[in-house]
Amino acid sequence: MTSRYRLLRIELMKIMERLRTTVFIGLMILLHFCMALFMKYLEHSSGVQYDWWSFAADSTHLLFFVQIWTIVIAGDIISSEFNWGTVKLLLIRPANRTKILQSKYLAVLLFAVLCMIIFWISTLVFGLIFFGQPSLEGNPIQQLLNLGIDCGLYLVEVIMMATLAFLLSTVSRSSSLSIGLTIFLLFVGSFLTELLAYVSWEGGKFLLFANLDLSPYVQGGDPVFKGMTLEFSLGVLIVHFLLFHVIAWFIFKKRDVVV
Repeated sequence: MTSRYRLLRIELMKIMERLRTTVFIGLMILLHFCMALFMKYLEHSSGVQYDWWSFAADSTHLLFFVQIWTIVIAGDIISSEFNWGTVKLLLIRPANRTKILQSKYLAVLLFAVLCMIIFWISTLVFGLIFFGQPSLEGNPIQQLLNLGIDCGLYLVEVIMMATLAFLLSTVSRSSSLSIGLTIFLLFVGSFLTELLAYVSWEGGKFLLFANLDLSPYVQGGDPVFKGMTLEFSLGVLIVHFLLFHVIAWFIFKKRDVVV
């Protein structure tokens, strides 16, 4: 077992063994159940017909909670080591700081993927229970592809916001600050970019939040700023992604471990 794999396994265990993780997973499943129950109620009360496909499509709105919780994990995974005073024990291991930082970040990403898997399993189960098997009429392959695209596009946003929270967790020794600031930016960022687009400030197109939503390029629609393309937005996201990691790595390598 390599040191990198061992570190990753330890970080995943730290995440999964905490009570808050169990609470979140249970809450996510409960929200799925309540959504299915509510849609079934609407079906009986209003006469609107829902099937498995419509339930699965509407369920994608619940992915927002996966994003929030991934931000919580990412914003806490390093700063909590300083808060608990365990950072010294972490850094006296044979593994260098780069491997430790990588293992923590990969643990966050794997947690996000695990949440996505649990999300789609609960979608499948509650969809079958309340609405029956997915209809094969029409174009089921295209509908399945659309769901996959929605999930993939949202995963990009989850990864970028988790990376930002991870950076802030490295910079700050306060979990509350790194989590709270990331969530604040998540809510304010889209409003800010819309405001900058309204006043026609072209520099706004280089901001992270102007490029997070890639759905207009795939599903049709207009980007926030005129002239933006999929290649441009992907380029901006990649630059931010690399910049966040370089800053996090530099700070973590130089960080004083006195707690």
